Amino acid sequence: MLALFLAGGRQEQAVAAPRPETRRSPRLKLAGIGTLLLACGGIGAFVYAAGTGARRGAEAGTSDIVIAITDRTCQPASLTIPAGKASFVVTNRGERVLEWEILDGVMVLEERENIAPGQSRRLTTQLHPGEYAITCGLLSAPRGRLIVQASTTQPRPAMTLMDMVGPAAEYRAVLSERSAALGKALDTLEQAQSDGDAQTSDIARREAVALLHALHPATADDAELDALFGKLQAALADHAANAVSGIKPAAEAFRSALARRTTLPDTMLAGAINLLSSPDGETASPEDIAAARDIAKLLLPLTARVDPALAGRVRTDLVALPDDAKPGGALRALAEDLAAMRKALALPEAERKS
Repeated sequence: MLALFLAGGRQEQAVAAPRPETRRSPRLKLAGIGTLLLACGGIGAFVYAAGTGARRGAEAGTSDIVIAITDRTCQPASLTIPAGKASFVVTNRGERVLEWEILDGVMVLEERENIAPGQSRRLTTQLHPGEYAITCGLLSAPRGRLIVQASTTQPRPAMTLMDMVGPAAEYRAVLSERSAALGKALDTLEQAQSDGDAQTSDIARREAVALLHALHPATADDAELDALFGKLQAALADHAANAVSGIKPAAEAFRSALARRTTLPDTMLAGAINLLSSPDGETASPEDIAAARDIAKLLLPLTARVDPALAGRVRTDLVALPDDAKPGGALRALAEDLAAMRKALALPEAERKS
């Protein structure tokens, strides 16, 4: 702006130069210089104010939670706060434009985008009890953790359908990924059978069986989907030379039906409990245990929101599980706590019908 102002002055002098006989008085010259200095001073003050505003953006108060982010981390990276209204002041200490988010699973609950280097932004929100993730710099950087503790004087919040959206979307993404992997394993099996490669065929069949086990919890309380699962399972168990021809249509029917389903937490948990509760008393397979463990981990943040003590017990079960997977040990404790989790996360009938 200042450069244009000065350039404009030079052009005006070049086009309309004063006549030789015309002379400006010293007073007029001083007035012109004074005007120019005032203009420069005003521009400088504007630039300084704008720069200061960009650098600050928000001033942290005594009740604010101060967060500093860089490209790869944030300080603090782990926070524990009481439930209710919270105000965060986030300052970008990095060298590029960054954002800060609070996430519930895959859902972004709150965010502040386009925080320039040196700038601070305030985020004020109402948080329910539970465990959340926070982005720390770039999306590829490790996430931080935000623990919101329930108040002993407040009643536990009732579950709503909106509370289920995040976990259901995240589990659907998991199922989609595993279903795609199942499809690739079955393609490999079909090609190996065609080539007469018994070794590759056996490996692909075992991989397909393991992936199918991981999808089993989604079939709970769904007779149609469970029947399609059973047909594919039986087709994979048939090792006859011509049996592979029946696997592909069974797989396509099951995978297509699965893609149309939305699995809510109580269905996930019913499936996980079924995996851990073998009717004949046998120990659950490693694939079944892994599938149940993944569901428990997925639903821990939502459980911590309504029953922090139960969430703590499930964490203890998961820690003990690798060293104690016997039917009467941590496996049984996990199955019992998953049943309690299912009850805690059940939707009220009015919400289920909505």
